[in-house]
Amino acid sequence: MKKNLFSFPRSKVRMLKGSKGVWLFLIMFWMINTAASAAGIEIKGTVTDSKGEPLPGVNIVELGVKKNNGTISDLNGKYTITVESQKSVLQYTFIGYKTTEVTVGNRKTINVSLKDDTQSLDEVVVIGYGTMRKKDLSGAVASIKSDDLMLGNPTSISQALQGKLAGVQVNQSDGAPGSGVSITIRGANSFSTNSQPLYIVDGIPFEVGDTPSSKANEGNNSTTNPLSLINPNDIESIDILKDASATAIYGSRGANGVVLITTKRGRAGDAKVEFSANFGLSKIAKMVKMLDAYTYANYVNEGVINGAAYDNLPYSYLPYRGKWNYRRDENDKIVPNSGKYYASPEDYLNPGYREDEYGNKEWVEGTNWMDEILQDALTQEYNLSVSGGNEKSNYAFSGNYTDQTGIIKNSGYERFAVRANIGSHVKPWLNTGLNINFTRSLTKFAKSNSYEYSIIRSAMLYLPTLYVGDKTEDDSYAWLSANPRTYVNTAKDELKSINVFTSAFAEIKILDCLKFRQNLGISYSVNDRASYYNRETGEGKASNGRAGKSDNFWQNLTAESLVTFDKTFNKLHHLNVVAGFTYEKSDWGGKTMNASNFPTDITQDFDMSQALNIETPASYRGQAVLVSLLGRANYTLKDRYIFTASFRRDGSSRFAPGNKFANFASGAVAWTISEEEFIKNLNIFSNLKLRFSYGQTGNQAISSYQTIASLAPSNYPLDGTLSSGFAGQTYKGPLNDKLKWETTDQYNVGLDMGFWNNRISLSANYYYKKTNDLLQNVSIPNSTGYTTMWTNFGHVKNKGLELTGKIIALDKKDWTLDLDGNISFNKNEIGGLTADQYANQLWYSAKEVFLQRNGLPIGTLFGYIEDGFYDNIAEVRADPIYAKASDDEARRMIGEIKYLDKNNDGKITSEDRAIIGDTNPDFIYGLNANLRWKNLTLGLFFQGTHGNDIFNGNLTNIGMSSIANITQDAYDSRWTPENAANAKWPRVTTAMTRDMKLSDRYVEDGSYFRLKTINLNYNFGSVIKGISNLSVFGTVTNVFTITGYSWFDPDVNAFGSDASRRGVDIFSYPSSRTYSIGFKLTL
Repeated sequence: MKKNLFSFPRSKVRMLKGSKGVWLFLIMFWMINTAASAAGIEIKGTVTDSKGEPLPGVNIVELGVKKNNGTISDLNGKYTITVESQKSVLQYTFIGYKTTEVTVGNRKTINVSLKDDTQSLDEVVVIGYGTMRKKDLSGAVASIKSDDLMLGNPTSISQALQGKLAGVQVNQSDGAPGSGVSITIRGANSFSTNSQPLYIVDGIPFEVGDTPSSKANEGNNSTTNPLSLINPNDIESIDILKDASATAIYGSRGANGVVLITTKRGRAGDAKVEFSANFGLSKIAKMVKMLDAYTYANYVNEGVINGAAYDNLPYSYLPYRGKWNYRRDENDKIVPNSGKYYASPEDYLNPGYREDEYGNKEWVEGTNWMDEILQDALTQEYNLSVSGGNEKSNYAFSGNYTDQTGIIKNSGYERFAVRANIGSHVKPWLNTGLNINFTRSLTKFAKSNSYEYSIIRSAMLYLPTLYVGDKTEDDSYAWLSANPRTYVNTAKDELKSINVFTSAFAEIKILDCLKFRQNLGISYSVNDRASYYNRETGEGKASNGRAGKSDNFWQNLTAESLVTFDKTFNKLHHLNVVAGFTYEKSDWGGKTMNASNFPTDITQDFDMSQALNIETPASYRGQAVLVSLLGRANYTLKDRYIFTASFRRDGSSRFAPGNKFANFASGAVAWTISEEEFIKNLNIFSNLKLRFSYGQTGNQAISSYQTIASLAPSNYPLDGTLSSGFAGQTYKGPLNDKLKWETTDQYNVGLDMGFWNNRISLSANYYYKKTNDLLQNVSIPNSTGYTTMWTNFGHVKNKGLELTGKIIALDKKDWTLDLDGNISFNKNEIGGLTADQYANQLWYSAKEVFLQRNGLPIGTLFGYIEDGFYDNIAEVRADPIYAKASDDEARRMIGEIKYLDKNNDGKITSEDRAIIGDTNPDFIYGLNANLRWKNLTLGLFFQGTHGNDIFNGNLTNIGMSSIANITQDAYDSRWTPENAANAKWPRVTTAMTRDMKLSDRYVEDGSYFRLKTINLNYNFGSVIKGISNLSVFGTVTNVFTITGYSWFDPDVNAFGSDASRRGVDIFSYPSSRTYSIGFKLTL
């Protein structure tokens, strides 16, 4: 029987019948409740983010009522609340988003979209072994979120980072798809060890093997980019730790800075499906103009004429003379069918057949060889992700396919990647997670970054007067280069890579303030490279085909045990303490084999046994272990006084006993001045914080067995015969058991400011760091039985200033405009050396180019200084060097380069060399502008460098004395009697006596200003049922570049991560301008 809530027992009713007052009370109670119910208004709605995704857990509160009235949104972002009246105001708040207030009015449904609050000081950033509120930071940490990272739709993380963060210098090796990059944080710490930062993905170090090589591709400095194995669309955020306060907890791993990459995870709510597609067309961004056939023919003829006039080289006819030539028989009569036509320069202006009286016909036409190797390249990229979860678990699955064709034929990059990220609150006290990444990639190299044989070199130097359809002259000019078209269509150099990266964790909540976490990471990568150059290429010409097979693997195991204490006391004191133990073990190995002299090119490298010359295979293995104890404490008082200290003790298997362990510590203090009453009363600052830190990090960058005696097979005489045995290896040099860690001490002073609720925010950091006890492999006398030895000596200083700013200029319903920029200054200086020394040679004819001297920076260029040209015989005779030269010798010097005799000893020697350049920029910068009108967003990104020099090694091939083609600029500015005053290049000649020294001629200003990206995006929202959001976009990258650099691209670095040889360009792969369109669909 249904029970009436207002029913009474009959006995009670009889008692009330005689009481009118009681009945009156009941009637009034009913009326009051009915009136209250009538006055209340039930509001329903959904809260979403700026992308239309539901936000669970948003606080919704009715303002201005005495009794608290509020609710929170559910897993689907939906909420229901009853308010007093139409005048009620609802406030929506959620961490990381701007607070929004809405007046109810006559609405019953209120849907709210919260905007990201990028300026929020409660924003959480990732730091070493944990996270922290931005307002509690005392170190220098730069962060970038997914939306900002993906502007311009980059295909690699490193490409996306360039110019975005202060103090982070990103240089591409060249413009090839998937090409290597170098990332330098706050300057290079060393010129003899690796200067690249440590990469951490979801808390686990991310490392892969180097690009394998064989003799078939030696001289090719093209490498791959390990970060290209990570799909940028999977990235949630990137945090870069720059000062020692932030990096010291990584000890010997953090000397060059730390890049923390956090991947996306599922959020509570309905399953979200995202699909995006991007299609692009790439063209070469800038062409270096070489001589066309007509101009080239005149150039060669001029060389012959000058050879006779100045170099005593008489001639009977010009190479390009517009005449037929015939063989003659034994009676000195013309053989009619032996005619060969030698075109004149003018012939190339009118291509076609040339025919003589005997019926001989020859086709005359020039070729632009760069056009023959270049193409318009297509890019396609697809991304699919599924994510979701509830209060107890979350999941995220994603897949990516990228196919990027290169602008050089037969080159490109292909990537297939899948990822799974699963998290689960198994128990209220147990949280677990698993992240698995698998990537397979294929890189097709077009040989570049090479001084000798390369595709770019062949196309630029090959004779433009040869017709592309005529290969009869290939053998005649093989000494110069292979036919570029043959080269690009037949040369093979492919790298297949597979990378598996997994990380897992289990976190136990012991107390509300105490947690234990166990992390485990396992990564495995394998690279397999196959190369084949057939008998028509420069590499394979002399050996009837040349093949190389090389592979390597890298395996890494990381285990971390961490205890975290986090508690707030009396709302005044907040203490966060982390303590832990880490174990890292790396295993690697590889092998290579080379073969040549193949009976046919058909089998290429697929059957190496076919080769007649098979070199002895080589292989290697290695292992290293690093164990560490670590701790960090962060104490905050009254949300304004911040103290941080960290300590790490590292033990490395690379060093000898006695030096295996090293300690690294840091300390930092910060004062949030804006929390002080005297600052609040000014009503100027919404944030004002002063930071100071000091810390020490280390470097263990020596080979795993450098301090251990090792043996190698060796033959020795015994009883008059050679017997097999072992002898000590000599390539490592004499053992030095005193080798110890490089150590870097760093100081940082920072100031953060925010105005008008952080509509304007500024940050400045000044730093000073010094790396001591550099690990160097120095030359020693051959009498020791060795040539080099590893030792500790020397130091490198870096000091600089970083400025970052952001302005939200407009923040309206339909219009928003924000600008953010950064600029970084760094000065680098070497010290502690006992004498001058040099970086490794660039190539066989470019030695001692980079000088290492006390007081000078890493990247100092050293060479001869040019002092104009000898314009006449009088100038030649006026030079003491040629005062007594013969007439022929003096005449030969007219139009030649005059080198400065710095020591005035009457001769040009190595003692006359001087500082001719510095490849370090004075400053680097980036500027980002985003304008939104309703659903249409326009993004512009500018970046550049200023003050850095480039060693343009391409120019060393322009000798003005060979049949090799030259640039139009060199031709236009060559020395002639009429152009002597404006000459930049010596006169043309056929004489082979010219000695062009490595001078300031090859040093160019590498400063540039670039509009790197234009991005236009339109968000349609929910177009039909089932689609929550649809956006389409168009992007142009490398829009334009303003620079004085003469070659393809000033953003070039042929030797990659080698800090001692940075800023070299040698026939690098050209950069491209890409036009792309795409869409993103969310279900």
